[in-house]
Amino acid sequence: MSGWGRWAPGVWRELVADAFRNLRAAGQRSLLALLGIVIGTAAVIAMIAIGHNAQQQSVRQFMAMGIDILAVRKDFAPSGAVFALTAEDVAALARLPAITDAAPLAVAGVEIPRTGTRLMLPIAGVTPDMFRLARLTAAAGRPLGAADAALTVAVLGAEAARLLGTAPGGTVALGRYRYTVVGILAPVVPNPLLPVDLNGAVLIPQPGMKRLAAGLGADGEIATIILRKAPGAEDSIAAAAVAAHFAASPRPRPVHIQTARQLIAAQAEQMTVYTALLSAIGGISLIVGGVGVMNVMLMNVVERRREIGLRLALGARPRDIRAMVLVESAALSLTGGGIGAALAVAAAAVYARTAGWDVVLPAVAVPLGLGMSVAVGLLSGLYPAVSASRLDPIASLRGE
Repeated sequence: MSGWGRWAPGVWRELVADAFRNLRAAGQRSLLALLGIVIGTAAVIAMIAIGHNAQQQSVRQFMAMGIDILAVRKDFAPSGAVFALTAEDVAALARLPAITDAAPLAVAGVEIPRTGTRLMLPIAGVTPDMFRLARLTAAAGRPLGAADAALTVAVLGAEAARLLGTAPGGTVALGRYRYTVVGILAPVVPNPLLPVDLNGAVLIPQPGMKRLAAGLGADGEIATIILRKAPGAEDSIAAAAVAAHFAASPRPRPVHIQTARQLIAAQAEQMTVYTALLSAIGGISLIVGGVGVMNVMLMNVVERRREIGLRLALGARPRDIRAMVLVESAALSLTGGGIGAALAVAAAAVYARTAGWDVVLPAVAVPLGLGMSVAVGLLSGLYPAVSASRLDPIASLRGE
């Protein structure tokens, strides 16, 4: 054989075929090494894909309402007292130059008796502004209007309507009152800025929330104010304007202000850490698989000493022997990487579907996983390849 860099394509095909024959002959050793590469590659690719899908889902959650949303929640004062948010606060915040919309949200829970079971559903006290601000639409019936403020009417979230089996025109018992259902919401993406998943909630007019909550042992006060900042307004400017309203005399009150972008950034950072951690675990599995590859190659070199000696005696150069061993190592790692990549894509798709996410595979996931598996395989095969190339032909042919 001449230098491996000048080998004809036919020689390469024969070398690859010979590599697979030798790996099959190794039997269980090859299988165990292959399993380590499969597990490591699958772990790396799956974790990258799942982390990417989780980040995309977080963005979609906010895009449904918009990333220009702020949430204001009442906070504890240094004395431990909690100050209420009021309708006057909502009106004052809506007049700020940096804010275009403001809507109050009061939350309570109610147990609704059903045949053979009881349902615990959240009650959301809202105003008509919430439907516009949160981009809520009615799949059946109508949303709440200004004329409903003093009425016992309700709009059901899509999941709440399914659980209750109630359509527009029907009634639902909430505490001591019976509410007439006037609409069913279209399904919405849950938003982490809201303290309640509107899909499973019963929405009633906010002015009547205290009356209903009194019979449920709750206060029914406004717990959150949802705001939409003006186009072009910076998050920091809008948040500072809101904070200044609550800090003003004569009644300064502590509040917690959170923006959609803050939450997206925090979730993205958290998922990056989780993905890196789990990918590192997958990398460790790849290293373990690489040790298995090295073991297979070293045992192959020992068992094929006479063959390697004969090749060297017939004119093969040391770099030809190195190439032969490295091709076997690459074949083993690439096969394991391919199987692992297929398993990882399937696992990521199943996980995303189970979680109700869209399946989005990052472009870098499969090439990175395969590249890592091949790199580990080649590095693991390097020492056995060098050892094989340094064998003495005469000593190898004499050995048994």
